This record gives sequence, structure tokens and C-alpha cells, in this order.
Amino acid sequence: MRHVTVLIDLRGVLGGVVIELLKEAYGDRAVAEVPREVPLAEAVNRARPQVVVTTLRNDADPAVATHMLTRLLDDHPRLRILVVEGDGQSGSLWELRPTRTLLGELSPQLLVRAIDSDHR
Repeated sequence: MRHVTVLIDLRGVLGGVVIELLKEAYGDRAVAEVPREVPLAEAVNRARPQVVVTTLRNDADPAVATHMLTRLLDDHPRLRILVVEGDGQSGSLWELRPTRTLLGELSPQLLVRAIDSDHR
């Protein structure tokens, strides 16, 4: 897997929409999708993205999800993780410490701004 700016870990229609939106914003070579058979942590190690866009299952235990995100951030301190919630209506941006920025209702423009933002 090549080095990318944005690594997408979303499936289905939502994943397709987000991938196309971000490819339009950053170019085809800057955006990659996590292969189904590859765990997210392994894909992050290979691609070394600046941002991961993922979702948490509706039935996911919040403590387990927080631990997974925190572990990714511990292993990759400069990584930002954008978590799309529900069917894409809202999201949050995670950064080391861990920091979660509530984004509210998502739009294509907000998604791109969240990835472009530099909160450091």
C-alpha cells in the first residue's frame, strides 16, 4: 500500500460517496481504501496516512471503540481520525490526547475542511 493523505475505512454506499468526494478534493493517488482483508491498524502502518476516515458500528461498545482509536493515535501521534457516525449525518475528529471535535451535521464541504484543518 502506498503512502496516502487519506485512508478510507468505510463500506457500502457511504464509503463510495466519501471516496469519490475525497478523490475529487485530493486526487486519486492521495486517497486509498482499506482492503477488506486487512485490519485497520495494519493498513495504517503500511500507508502512513495523515487522516483515517472510519465509522464505528452502531452496536460497538464505546469503551472498546475509544480504546481502539486511542491505540491507533498512540502508535501514530500525528494521525487524525475522522469518525463518521450513523449514515453520515454527523462525525467527530480524534487527535492525540485524545481529542474529539464534534463536527455536527456533515456536508461534503465540512468533510474536506475537517481533513484540511490543522488543530495543532
